[in-house]
Order: sequence, then structure tokens, then C-alpha cells
Amino acid sequence: MKPGNPLRLMSAWLPVVFLAGCATYGAGINGAIEDVQKGDYAASEAKIQKALNPSGNDRLLYHMELGVVKHLEGDFAASNVLLDKAERIAEDLETISISGSVVTLMSNPRQGPYAGSDFEKVFINYYKALNYFGLAQLAADRNGYYEALEGARIESRRLIIRLNDLNSRKGTYAEQNDKEQQTFTQLLKIFEKLQGNLVDMDKLEYRDDAMAHYLTGISFEMNGEYDDARISYQKAAKSYEDGFSKQFRLDAEMTEQAWFDTVRMMQKAGGYNTEWRALAKKKLSKTRQAELKTWNSDSAQIIVLEHKGLAPQRQEMSLELSVNPSLQALEIRPYFFGNDKSQLAWFYVLYADKDIFDAVANYLDAADVGYWFNSFTKTVPIGPLWDTAQDMGLLSAIGDSMRITVPYYSPVKPLGESTLSVNGERRLMLKSSNPALMAVQEQMVNSSTDIQLALARSSLKALTAQTVASAGGSYGGILASVGKLTAQLTDAAETRNWLLLPSDIRIRRVAVEPGEHTLILDSTLNAGQRQSAQQQVNLNAGDIHLWRVRTLPPLAGAAKESEVKQLIKVSE
Repeated sequence: MKPGNPLRLMSAWLPVVFLAGCATYGAGINGAIEDVQKGDYAASEAKIQKALNPSGNDRLLYHMELGVVKHLEGDFAASNVLLDKAERIAEDLETISISGSVVTLMSNPRQGPYAGSDFEKVFINYYKALNYFGLAQLAADRNGYYEALEGARIESRRLIIRLNDLNSRKGTYAEQNDKEQQTFTQLLKIFEKLQGNLVDMDKLEYRDDAMAHYLTGISFEMNGEYDDARISYQKAAKSYEDGFSKQFRLDAEMTEQAWFDTVRMMQKAGGYNTEWRALAKKKLSKTRQAELKTWNSDSAQIIVLEHKGLAPQRQEMSLELSVNPSLQALEIRPYFFGNDKSQLAWFYVLYADKDIFDAVANYLDAADVGYWFNSFTKTVPIGPLWDTAQDMGLLSAIGDSMRITVPYYSPVKPLGESTLSVNGERRLMLKSSNPALMAVQEQMVNSSTDIQLALARSSLKALTAQTVASAGGSYGGILASVGKLTAQLTDAAETRNWLLLPSDIRIRRVAVEPGEHTLILDSTLNAGQRQSAQQQVNLNAGDIHLWRVRTLPPLAGAAKESEVKQLIKVSE
């Protein structure tokens, strides 16, 4: 076959590779998310099924996203079928061959299977437990009710196993606090600050989930297993207290709530008469101690759980890689014409030179680029490996510059207050978890690996293009240009994440007298957007009623609360 003209081939390839290099995961399913915001779950399901392959590289996301859609639709059984499959996929991907994953990462991480993050895997079990609570409330008889609660109990056990595994791999918050007290560690932190490092990655590790422990406590309490509930509530309280609340910017009152429920379970389990009094005195305010008397066997409980907003979308940042012979180093900078303030801030905090080597680079390069520009430079000194890089053709392959890509998140704006009204008495909802910040902090922890893989991926492609060009005869120069351009345009960062998770989670539980009650949840989102949900309940003594509310931002252009008050969708 006669080879085609390289110039003609280049003109045919460029539109394709440009598109391949620009699309993000979020752009692919935004339509499905908008349908969820409108409450059109059938349309959302159809779009997800079209955009994602249930057996392809996005198979985990397919089952997780669709599992949430089914949950919101109230089809809890179908949701659990999907999430069961998601859990098995996640477990299988944890054991994927290292050689296969390396090949994927070196080519394009989006072309390999998405394995999910630690916190996303916890939320698989979290949603499954909520589905069982939903099935219990829909049960036609007591047998169906207790069968569903048993499912929630089993799911709670699975959550505990996953959290214990997380603790064993990353250490608990208490262990992290002990580490920070060590003298040598404290000295290292001082010198890190002198060097200008802005991020302490140890403090950003997702090492436990207090809200997941709290949910297991609710599950055990509903099943009448009060001592197991005590253990879970206590684990939640310690996790909130030791660092979870501070790390994810949660309400301090949530820690006291978890201790309050720990004391309640000690009272109900029996045998802790001295211990519960001592714990209440140590951990609870006078007001909360007095409130314990109102939580008795004659009262009922209302637990309102609000899933608020949408998870942030992981995005892609393009960076310029160049060679600095005077420093025998590679340098990385943002493309200033295409980067917004969020991208520049992400680059500066996580990548830019801020240590003593930066002072040397400033001094040597000031005549060319100036101090301000160099403050947005990441220098990668390769020193002794400079000759090796030159001999293998890496430096010439990079040439004047080369594009690399890394993932990032824009800053997450906190959402407004949520207020629960029970029979006209208003109480502030407590921020108990923050999946949005979990996503951002996990990406920060992975930032060093991200840029190393980006460098290796682009360098390998550039070397490959150069090798092909050297065998191209008279077309070698054109092939080299085409190959390098194609490599840069097709380079893509990992932008996939579970987008139908909430931005944050709020909770409030109230003891009430048996009978009918009117519940109203008023919620403020961004830019003054306000939404409201309402429910009537009729409770018997000892009942625990869980109301799950999903508060979603209105679509762009929707009227503000001052013009219209929208009734949000709820799962009942």
C-alpha cells in the first residue's frame, strides 16, 4: 500500500486528536446531572446508559452514578443491585495487574478502568445502607420492615470492615496526632515551613469517616443492638473529635451529638450507670445533659439527613514543559493564556518552587523571565541524569516546549445554612460530612504522583515520535512535528470522579412525642438560592423515622428564591 502524504494525514488527524485531548468526564454526563436536577430520573438514566459502558473502563462509575439515580427515584432495590455490582467491581480493580495499570497510566489514564477513591468506596456502602432504610419504610408489614433493617445492619458491618482497613493502611486520627507530637517530627515541620512548603499531605489523608460510623450507629440502634450502636457512635465521636471534623470543616456540635448518642446507648444497653454519668459530664454541655431526660422509651425520634449540592467536577490543567540547560533541569509552567485563577492557585500551592532552590533559579533566570513569572515555575533538577537524558534524546524530543496535563479541582464554595422546623420549632442542621472537600484533598495528596506521571507519559510519547521520525526518511521532520503535536493534543489527565455524590451532608435528630408532626427543611445553596421541602409524619412511641432529603442547585438561569420557592425532591 502506498503511504499517504503526511501533510494530508496531519490535517485529517488534528480535529480528532484535539477533541480527544479536551473532553472531560464531567462534560460527558452533565446532561444526566441536569436531568436529576429537574427530577427527570428516566431521562438521566438513559443519558448515563448512553455515555457510560457498564462493562468498559467506566463500569464502576456507570454503576455508582446510576445507583444514585435509582436511589433518588425511590427504587431502592434496583439501586442496591447496581451498588452491589459497583462494590464487586471496585474490589476487583484493587487487584488489577500492576503491569497493565502502568501501561494505561503511561498512555492516557482515561483509557484505563476507573478504580475509585477510598472515600467513594465508603460511599458505596453508605448508600446501600440508606437504601435498606428506605426499603424498611416502604415495607408492607413488620417482617418486611425487619428484613430491610437486617440488610442495613449487614451493610453497616461491611462499612466497619472497610473503615478498619482504611485505619490500618493510613493510621487513625489519634495515631496521626501522636506522630505530630514527636519532637523530631515537629522540627521537620518547622524546616518545611522555612522552605515554603504550603501543604502538609499527612493532614489531608482520608483516614477515617466519622459520618459512616455514625450511620452504622443509627442502623444498630434501629435493630435494637444498643451496645453495638454505642461502639459505633463512640467511634464517630472520637473520629470527629480527633481530626475528621477539623479536616473537613464540619460543625463542632456534630462531635457533641455523637457523644450524646453514645451516652444514650449506654443508658439503653444497661450496665453503664457510672460510666455514662461520667462521660456525659466530661463530653456534654449542661444543656445537652439535661436533654437526655427527654429521650425516653415513651418518645419517638426524627432523624433528618440532607444530601446537599453536587460533588465538584475534576478538571484538567495544561502545563508547559521546557528545558533549562543552565540549571540542568526541566521547568514546568502554566499556560497563562489558558489558565484561570483557580488553576494558577492550584499550581502555586502544589507545584511551584517555594524553597531555597527557587532563589537560585530566580537569580540565574531573572534577566530572562523575572521574579514574578518564576513564582509560577516548577523546577525539576535532573543533575547527574542530565547526560543520560541528552543521550537518550529526551531533551531534543522536548524541544522548545511540550504540553503536559494534570488534574485539579477549583475551590469548593461552602453552601449556606439548612434549618429544620418541627411543628414550628426551628433547629440548625449540622454539617456532618463533606464529600466535596474529600475529593479536593485526595487530589492534593496525589498531586506529586500526578505530575510525575504526566512528565513520564509526555516524555515517552515525545521519544516515540522522535524514533518514528528518524525512520521517516525525507518526511522525518514532518513526521516528528506531527507525532509531537499528536502526543501533546491527545495527552489527558484523569478527570473522572463520582459526580452524583453530594457536596456536603447535614443531619439533625430530634426527640418528639408520639403523634403527627410537620417537618419543614429550608436550605440555602450558592448565590442566595433557597429551597424548601416538607413532610408529614405520624409516629408511635419508640419509632425512629429517617427523612432523607436531596437538595440540588437549580439549573442555570432558574429563578431565585425571591421570585419563586421551589419544592425540592425527597426520598421517602
